[in-house]
Amino acid sequence: MNDALKCPECSNELKRGYIFSPRRISWSESPDPVLSDFGSEVLINNAFIKIGKIPALRCEDCTVVIFKYK
Repeated sequence: MNDALKCPECSNELKRGYIFSPRRISWSESPDPVLSDFGSEVLINNAFIKIGKIPALRCEDCTVVIFKYK
């Protein structure tokens, strides 16, 4: 049995790995640029001493990344 997860866009196999950022990652429903992320929904907080890594899945063909936050 193949346990490979498939991309929701192209059905190719997703690669397992981790995403990380020294800055926080926020969510917006608007495509408009912003000067600050103040008041936005924060999905992943800033790093303090060490940068935490979040498990993720990536499609190298579609450039889709899937991860669970919080």
